[in-house]
Amino acid sequence: MPELPEVETIRRDLARLLPGRTLLNVSVADPAALTGHRTRPDPAAVADFIRRAEGGTVREIRRRGKYLIMEFTDGGAILFHLRMTGQLIVSQPDGSERLRLGFSGGRTLCFRDRRRLGEALFCRDWREHPRIAGLGAEPLNGGWGAEALGKILRGRTAPIHPVLLNQKLVSGIGNIYATEALHRAGILPDRPAGKIRRGEIAVLAGAVRDVLARSVRNRGTSMDTYVDALGRKGRSQLFTAVYGKAGGDCPACHAKIRKKILGGRGVSYCPGCQR
Repeated sequence: MPELPEVETIRRDLARLLPGRTLLNVSVADPAALTGHRTRPDPAAVADFIRRAEGGTVREIRRRGKYLIMEFTDGGAILFHLRMTGQLIVSQPDGSERLRLGFSGGRTLCFRDRRRLGEALFCRDWREHPRIAGLGAEPLNGGWGAEALGKILRGRTAPIHPVLLNQKLVSGIGNIYATEALHRAGILPDRPAGKIRRGEIAVLAGAVRDVLARSVRNRGTSMDTYVDALGRKGRSQLFTAVYGKAGGDCPACHAKIRKKILGGRGVSYCPGCQR
């Protein structure tokens, strides 16, 4: 969290606010945001980030998987990964931000992150950056479907839920949307991925696409710290069927929702709907 719908919502917000604006100043309150090392601040990395980023004019705001990409007209880019609690908000600074970006026209983008797990990386040729180049298929792209998913699942013995979470195979899906898509498709989260039948794969591919698209329309899921780029909560949490509802009743068949641990994550499922 945030997952694909949340990052896409932030991208759409920032795409209306920042293109054409010049990054005038960068303030780094937490150097670990630029290095990923929470206990080993690197002053050289901070100076290099500021030198490379300041003066750039925003061309476009993009997304790849869970990464948000601020692309500049000179070809440079800042990659943001929000991890568990990261926020990117256009607002007045309040002292809690790890990183602050001041743009022409008076807009300020604040990177806040309670658990300090997120990152902001400056790069050239962002498409070739290892973090981006290694990502798997985009489920909301036009090419996503049963054939693409079938190739990913073929021969895999791992449970389907952690396979969907593997960012090298499918980019952008996290626990929330894998859980919801598997429920919608009627597939147990611990089914071996390679044993899912062709017809089920088609249903699952559509379910993945549908739950992601619906959440984008509802501006993401706010069960913890997620807010959009204007500081507003999403609404998708109002429509989840099984995620986070262990012990409650399944909205489809009224069986009791159960929970099991897969890949170190708690996964909710319905024993009545899912096989």
